[in-house]
Amino acid sequence: MSHPQLRAFVLIGIVFAGGCYGGGKPAEYPLKAPAILTLTEPVVTGAFIVEPRTFKPFKITIGDGMTNPRLEGTFTASGARNDIEVTLLDETQFANWQNRQKFEAAYVSGRVTSGKISVNLPAARGTYFVVFSNRFSIISNKAVTADVQLRYDRTQS
Repeated sequence: MSHPQLRAFVLIGIVFAGGCYGGGKPAEYPLKAPAILTLTEPVVTGAFIVEPRTFKPFKITIGDGMTNPRLEGTFTASGARNDIEVTLLDETQFANWQNRQKFEAAYVSGRVTSGKISVNLPAARGTYFVVFSNRFSIISNKAVTADVQLRYDRTQS
């Protein structure tokens, strides 16, 4: 057998053996499920003053890739009657609320000394505001302490 014939014979043998042994299919490996991370972004932490006839809004942005977004936290007010109003609004409803028009809110505390927020938000992109309002007070500042976070899941590939 000549050298070129020997190489052809060996090549045919390798192709034949590979086809019989592996069936010509690529090896299958189990797929790993993507990891889901739960992330937290602070919205408002610490103490602040809300003057009479005013409010303090804190912006929340839901972006691409955020799943299961939720706003969670606590707040406490002191001063005069020790009360504050906390409202969670989307961008459109916040404009209505600011202009004292009819609005729909995802959360309304009413006038309270303290409260807990736990609200699921839509997973679609959007902007929200958690608003601490003292618009009802004529002369008294409100000292507020709050710890509110945006929690959401993100798939890690």
